Amino acid sequence: MNAIDTLLGRGEHVRYIGRQHVFVLIGNILTELLLIGVLIAAGVVSQVAFPDKMLAGMQVGVLVLIVCVVISLLVLGSAFLDYLRWSNEQCVVTDRRVILLRGIFNTEAVDIPVERINGVELRQSWVGRLLNFGDIEIMTASESGVSQCRSLARPQEFKRAMDDARHDIERGYAYIDQRDIDAYLDVEDMLPDVDRVSHALQRLVDMRDRGLISREEFEAKKRELLGRI
Repeated sequence: MNAIDTLLGRGEHVRYIGRQHVFVLIGNILTELLLIGVLIAAGVVSQVAFPDKMLAGMQVGVLVLIVCVVISLLVLGSAFLDYLRWSNEQCVVTDRRVILLRGIFNTEAVDIPVERINGVELRQSWVGRLLNFGDIEIMTASESGVSQCRSLARPQEFKRAMDDARHDIERGYAYIDQRDIDAYLDVEDMLPDVDRVSHALQRLVDMRDRGLISREEFEAKKRELLGRI
């Protein structure tokens, strides 16, 4: 079970999981790998430059090489932490909220209920449009005001998933648990035919009044139900 699954509520479903673009990770790691290469080269050169010089009973070249190797291992560890940080940083859209996950050892989770989102802004440079990444700013009614997802891969898909979740909340589609639907259908099956049709008609009227179905769909379903009596 991953970190996202432990945060989901009953009947809550993930719509989209966004991550930073892989070029963010590559950029960080390439810099560190370049530094490791420079350190190793410096250690090798020191063997040639100081073949006979001694310091504290050791050849200077060997001492420099050891120092370079130790620093290289530390930089390699930093590169691994960069990967873990990139892998664990996620922007998740569910049918109820947006969850911003960060952290390696101590996970930080920021919840933004969909109904509190006032607006979403997408920013892309020309490089971002070319490589398909960008920054997402989420304007909310909370004290923090603005939450950001930086250098997000496929930001249009993330924004679309968030807009769809907001739309469904406004239309009343969200917060429907499949177990509740199954329980409702079980009750329907136990009712007599007339009562079952009457109950279904009441549900249709409610769905029409809430704008979940059109008037034409309502009339078609009503005729279908009345034909069962």
